[in-house]
Amino acid sequence: MIRLFFAVFLLLSGLAPLQAQSSWTVPYRNQELQMDGFIEDWSGVPEIVLRPLQAGLQTNGDFADGGLEVSLRALWDEEALYLAIEWMDDVWDVEQVRRRDAVFVTSDRTRRDRMYFHDNIKFQIRELDYDYLLWFSPRVDDQGPFFWQRRLQGMRAMEGATAAPFMTPRQEEGRVTMEIRFDWKELRIKPKKRIKSGLPVLLVVADSDSPDSVPESKLSRLKWLEWAGRMELGKK
Repeated sequence: MIRLFFAVFLLLSGLAPLQAQSSWTVPYRNQELQMDGFIEDWSGVPEIVLRPLQAGLQTNGDFADGGLEVSLRALWDEEALYLAIEWMDDVWDVEQVRRRDAVFVTSDRTRRDRMYFHDNIKFQIRELDYDYLLWFSPRVDDQGPFFWQRRLQGMRAMEGATAAPFMTPRQEEGRVTMEIRFDWKELRIKPKKRIKSGLPVLLVVADSDSPDSVPESKLSRLKWLEWAGRMELGKK
């Protein structure tokens, strides 16, 4: 009954449970990680690549010019979940959007997510009684990374205090690399119990090519890539 109540709540609030479409293999960490933003030490770790028109992705908006590719790798151990990200874009649009300002209301009173107005990635773990969300931008020209996070849990989707994940960004021309560490204690997830079930994950890459435009002019040009699947935690 409790899980049914929570499912109805999610549907009514626009947070319907994810239906996993594919899997993402996450090996157990048996190598040293510097967590310095350089990802050369991640060589050989399975990756997910998000780019326009790739099979297994939902593509929204006009990506006729391409210009976007994001690859993600992940490892885990008893303490944390680790991500390595390589992010390439032909035009960067980076601006801080605080959580309190993340909803944009248009002139006709339509609510839109302002995070899609700039270059951002959404990483979300979502189940019937659990919802962790992190939005983050790249670091470009000494701006960023900008980010905010929240965790909802329990029958009433109560929000709990959670510290920001550890994040280290680097930038080269047209390319950003990042490493992120999520502590399991902050996520309130016990990883060993997830080796069989995995974690349902949603990834969204929002791509804006108009850094000097006002939000109203961006509405017709919003575009993003979306992947829904399951993180499969490998055995130790």
